[in-house]
Amino acid sequence: MGEKLEFQKMTMSPTSVEEQKLKPEKVPLHKRRKCRICCGVCLVVWILLAIVAVVLSLTIFKFRDPRVSLVNAKLQNVTFNLDMLTLSALLNISISADVRVDNPNYYDFKYTNSTIDMKYHVDEVGVVNLGAGTIRSRKTVDLPAVIKVEAISLAVNSLQDLSSNVATLDLDTVMRGRVNLAKIYKKHVTAILNCTLDIFISNQTLKQTVCKQKIKL
Repeated sequence: MGEKLEFQKMTMSPTSVEEQKLKPEKVPLHKRRKCRICCGVCLVVWILLAIVAVVLSLTIFKFRDPRVSLVNAKLQNVTFNLDMLTLSALLNISISADVRVDNPNYYDFKYTNSTIDMKYHVDEVGVVNLGAGTIRSRKTVDLPAVIKVEAISLAVNSLQDLSSNVATLDLDTVMRGRVNLAKIYKKHVTAILNCTLDIFISNQTLKQTVCKQKIKL
């Protein structure tokens, strides 16, 4: 009997050793705590980065349309020559105005050569070059312009202007440029401003109607 017991012990011992090797070792408690803390910190950092990205996209990196308007329009000089024999009239006009450009963005707005085109009915009667420049971030700049229109033939375009003593002129201001943030964020934009001016011939006064702005990206 003693020999059988010893034989059973000898045959069982290798199996028990292999079972012990297969059992996973338990990770110490302090290491598990460190791992959880590390994962928690990483999660918090990612959440904070996501919040910062959302805030920046809604504030600094959010593009806002530049606002262009025509202000301080004044009639400097008007000469009106009427020929009753031919029922024709020549109108010479000189107008001073400021093109106000407001850049609400947190980055500069750099514009190329911009122009003001003046039309009487469908005919182009004057062009003013505003030049090129840069509007700094969150700044408003007035660009002075003197518009001179020479020899508008009222009879050719509309005899109604003679009877109403009002000559209507259309101003089209076109500004092409781009916004630039540290040479990283760039966006091209074209601002178009359409204004209508009524020139009262009899008392030589100027009336400016509401202007309309269009933005093309």
